[in-house]
Amino acid sequence: MATQYGINDPSIPYDVDSDARNGFTAGIILNFPITDVFSVQQEFIYTAKGSKQMVSMTQPPITTNSEYNLNYFELPILFRYNFANIGNVKIYGSSGFALSLLLNGKYSVDGVIDMGQVQVPFSESGDTDGLDTFDYSFIYGLGMEFNLFNQKCFFDYRQTIGWNTLLMPSSEGGEPVPLRNQTYTIALGIFL
Repeated sequence: MATQYGINDPSIPYDVDSDARNGFTAGIILNFPITDVFSVQQEFIYTAKGSKQMVSMTQPPITTNSEYNLNYFELPILFRYNFANIGNVKIYGSSGFALSLLLNGKYSVDGVIDMGQVQVPFSESGDTDGLDTFDYSFIYGLGMEFNLFNQKCFFDYRQTIGWNTLLMPSSEGGEPVPLRNQTYTIALGIFL
């Protein structure tokens, strides 16, 4: 589940209602045990990011609905600590960093300008050309390893918080919207 959060500018009177983009994440994980309880994990994953934003401004009176669909190749490095063993289940915490490379992205903006007696609709869509190619993130989460049908499996929940501000396109001639990526991921996997 991907969303984006912005930086509030008190000089602009507006309300923002954000909604998540449900997406897909898949990839390969390499886990390197250092001790019985500590390991380093390198990942190579595809992940969908983006959001839906509804913005209402009072001066000038404009309402917009924006949708941002971004696809990344992400390279997380995580530090895992197994802090509990319950039978054959290992419970671990993880934290680390990720470098994401933007593969492609699209956006669409629909809106209405209220000019008193007249409502002026507008619509625009396109590619996110000019958007930063790299995104840097902090990751933290919880998970567990377990055996299922004699196969070592894992279940993982994590949150990824973007560091850099992306200047997302808005309506033609409008100022870019400063947003940062944020994702909540639930993953199920098999260790080979």
